[in-house]
Amino acid sequence: MITSAGLWISHPKLLLERIGGMTVLERQLWTLTGAGIKKVAVAARPPSPDQAARLRLPEGLEVSWLGKAGAHPLDGSAPAAGWVGSGGEMMGVSTPYLSLSGQHFVRPETLRYVITAPYKTHASFIDHLDLSVMQVVPFRTEDMVTAQRVPLPAGSSVFLDASDLRQGPIMDWLLSMGFKSHDGFMARHFDRHISLAITRAIIETRISPNFMTVVSCLIGLAGAALFLLTPSRDAAAAALVWLHSVLDGCDGEMARIRFQESRLGGDIDFWGDNLVHVSLFACLAAGMARAGHAVAPALGLAAVVGIIGSATLAFWHRVEARRKGPAADVPSTDASATAAALARIEAILAQRDFIYLLLAMAFLDLTYYFLWAGAVGAPLFFAIMLGAGKAPAGAQSAAKAPGEA
Repeated sequence: MITSAGLWISHPKLLLERIGGMTVLERQLWTLTGAGIKKVAVAARPPSPDQAARLRLPEGLEVSWLGKAGAHPLDGSAPAAGWVGSGGEMMGVSTPYLSLSGQHFVRPETLRYVITAPYKTHASFIDHLDLSVMQVVPFRTEDMVTAQRVPLPAGSSVFLDASDLRQGPIMDWLLSMGFKSHDGFMARHFDRHISLAITRAIIETRISPNFMTVVSCLIGLAGAALFLLTPSRDAAAAALVWLHSVLDGCDGEMARIRFQESRLGGDIDFWGDNLVHVSLFACLAAGMARAGHAVAPALGLAAVVGIIGSATLAFWHRVEARRKGPAADVPSTDASATAAALARIEAILAQRDFIYLLLAMAFLDLTYYFLWAGAVGAPLFFAIMLGAGKAPAGAQSAAKAPGEA
């Protein structure tokens, strides 16, 4: 696996331009780190102390600068001559290494694939504009080597046009990172388009993903509380819960686009969602009881117990996966099947398409039947999770709980 990289800079001034809530340089270094790179040599002059103090660099990444320090760092002057030595090695890193264009953004998963693939010769990866995006130098040689040209898949990279940096295809490319593979149907085709529009509007502000989590949670709790009032308020209450669901997508989008994903953020998001869901059914049951439905408290209790049980089990699997870490032994076939089943079930837990059922039933004045659906569905879902989690003795679960921001 390649762990060293060189960042080749054609336009040094571009490095400190901001897009998507961080500078181009920060995004390049975070992308490389996310792919598994440990050491980066940047072919430009080092930033000034003031500039360096403002940069948010990945922890543990070793960064070196190949240009000579001067009075005007990152001013557009060329890097120091001889940054590529004889034999193909780059000054500051040794073979094998990856050379990445500083005028392209690349998906971390694309980079990860490139640096882990086996190579028998040098390779140059080309975008749809026939521009070189990155090169792999797998070994040192004194001979002239013609690199193998490899076209990159569509959408795996984007060219940074300095004249149109914050609009058009570059920003659209960044926002596409907001989608998640386990989004439900309505989330993917409707909610995400709304939340991404909001994210686009605030991505350059100081609003943090955790702040958005708290805001969306408060809106959801306000919507749940409205169900305590007369049934005539149910439509407004459901609309607020739906708004919570939409805004709840913004925190993850911002975290993925800005590389601000964290364990704490994922936990806050996870328990915030479940707090809203518990409050929703508790308040809905209390409101229905006030309206004369004698069985409503029992229905609400059943739904709340099912939600808390499912959330607790999902979080326990998350903690177990963290405790074992990537160095855990390879699980048995039975344990792998169990983990896969739990992962699928927990992915369903992360989807919020049921909000649209609540909206429809609230506008049709049928929220009492939604309470019944929760009273049956939540405990059933919990029972399915319990059944899927009964792995053989000594088996290890590798399921990843949803909500990791």
